[in-house]
Amino acid sequence: MKGLIFAAGIATTALGFIAYSRLEDPALLQGALTLGGGWIICGLFALRAPWHGIGGAGVLALLAAARSAPAVLELARGSEPATPFRLVAMGIALVVLVAAVRSLQAERARRQRAGWEAPGPDSGG
Repeated sequence: MKGLIFAAGIATTALGFIAYSRLEDPALLQGALTLGGGWIICGLFALRAPWHGIGGAGVLALLAAARSAPAVLELARGSEPATPFRLVAMGIALVVLVAAVRSLQAERARRQRAGWEAPGPDSGG
């Protein structure tokens, strides 16, 4: 998961530079640098506190997917030149979001299983 977070951060940052070179829209570059940098920071957090980094990356992915969702409606109209870049960003965000949720669910299940297997104070032994 850590590798995915770093890869998403780098890919999103690169996407911002590509979008800026083609469209010269500083808002796209700023958004990509903010999101990509946030994911890289979450990846750095995940090196020491994995669940904090993964949770943070999931929250950023949720925000990014929600922010990019109107691009799907723009695709039908075809009027916005930045729409393809926003769709790619939304795809990256959805991949990170799904991976983060699955990782957190797997950790919760693992902790529950560990709680069932550990002897409790009333086990008598």
